[in-house]
Amino acid sequence: MNPSAGGGLPQQRRVMEKLKEQWLRQQLYGVKEYGGEYLSQGALKAPPGELAYRPRLEAALQSILAEKPDMILSIGGDGTAAYIAEILIQLGSHVPLAGLGSGTANVGPIVSLNLEGKLPPPEELEEAELGAIKALDHTGGHIAYGFNDLVLANTFLGSREGRWRTFEARALAEEGKLQEAAPLRAAFRKEQRWFLNGEPIPPPPFMTAQLIASPVEQDNYYGRAVTGLLCCTPQSPHQGALYASPIPLVTMESFSEGYSGFLTGSQLLLKEGDRLRLEGLAPETCAVADGNPHLVPEGIVTLQYVPKCLRVLRRRQAYE
Repeated sequence: MNPSAGGGLPQQRRVMEKLKEQWLRQQLYGVKEYGGEYLSQGALKAPPGELAYRPRLEAALQSILAEKPDMILSIGGDGTAAYIAEILIQLGSHVPLAGLGSGTANVGPIVSLNLEGKLPPPEELEEAELGAIKALDHTGGHIAYGFNDLVLANTFLGSREGRWRTFEARALAEEGKLQEAAPLRAAFRKEQRWFLNGEPIPPPPFMTAQLIASPVEQDNYYGRAVTGLLCCTPQSPHQGALYASPIPLVTMESFSEGYSGFLTGSQLLLKEGDRLRLEGLAPETCAVADGNPHLVPEGIVTLQYVPKCLRVLRRRQAYE
């Protein structure tokens, strides 16, 4: 459980009480400080407090995986689920992941359970495999997976005091600070250079403000930034799409030209095995994967569509 999701302690108690009440036949495990403190049995020791956020979350997941679980339940929003999914992939775990929405944004492909009404029992959830957009740095090292979308921009959307706002991506990635900021009109500082599978390709004929990439495997969730709406992918259930926009689209800011500016954007489709390398990104530009900002060293990033990289458990149609 994300300790800060959904307003803190009152929401956490509500979620855990509902879970214990409706999943009576299940043995639940939880790590202390990540929801485990609400369990009379199955409470696991909290990870060391001196660890940073990501290593601490990984240590918590490893504690649960040591219990040989049938499934992992992420309680929080899309960002929480994406962090957990990424760690599971990097650990080589094949335990399926389910998402119970209790955060600000609960719209992605992992989070299919909600607090309204009755939770379906685990045995009635259906399994699926998700693809993602994978971002690599200039050395080929891993940056992030985007299961919903991956935005290359200097800002990201978040909430403060119950209101959606636009925050600086680098401030959160480097210092863990929520700092309001305006989006840049240019994601590239130098001349933008695009390479597809090692060969140069023409960049868009405008200065790109934001780039938004998504796996386009399904259309029954609405939380993609824009790619699912703007990229045309008929008869293609397994691929990724990139949309380059001349105006910032993922923002709470408004612009004089209005959002009709997206009509001059460009799209590029990525099939399995394609590697799109982008060079010349501004130092402020980060890879924002499902709302989680990650630094992009040297202003160079490679994007790939990776199919079937995560096992998930979802609500069946009967519970829709």
